[in-house]
Amino acid sequence: MNDDQLLIKELCKGNEKAFVELYEKYWEKLYYVCYQRILSKEETEDIIHELFLDLWNKKDSLEIRSTFAAYIFTALKYKIFRLIDSKSIRRKYIGRMGDEEPASENTTEQLLDFNELYDLIEQRIENLPEKCKLIFRMSRDEYLSAEEISKKLNISSNTVQNQITKAKKVIKNQLKKLFFFILI
Repeated sequence: MNDDQLLIKELCKGNEKAFVELYEKYWEKLYYVCYQRILSKEETEDIIHELFLDLWNKKDSLEIRSTFAAYIFTALKYKIFRLIDSKSIRRKYIGRMGDEEPASENTTEQLLDFNELYDLIEQRIENLPEKCKLIFRMSRDEYLSAEEISKKLNISSNTVQNQITKAKKVIKNQLKKLFFFILI
């Protein structure tokens, strides 16, 4: 059992120290990811606090089928989607009252475009060779560093970096080809 699994087990028992430890371990990475998408310090802080409040409130019925990192970052992704969607609904309501919709904010259409792009990227990741895909997912989905991945897989950090670079290059090239055909 890894550290996160032990902390989750303790969290489910109501151990506040385990909760605080998970918060301190993940809040900064979660903040960074969230802020990159919504570009608002206040909304990012609200989302992160809400995310951990939900975790505490669900501690009695918490089921994590993969890693805690994958669980918490997936939960974050859905909170971001809901925020974007609620902003879109608010803008439509305000627009009906005669105000103009700010051009710089996300709309439901942009969210759908983002989801389609996300699905395309996921398809490209699935086509990667197994080891490359595993390393890339550990890096991107579990937010592990090259050093952490190399320790878990018992391979060198250089191999991890090379596999991540290879994966990014393959995904970019495949998406470039796809976008070229879409433009034609």
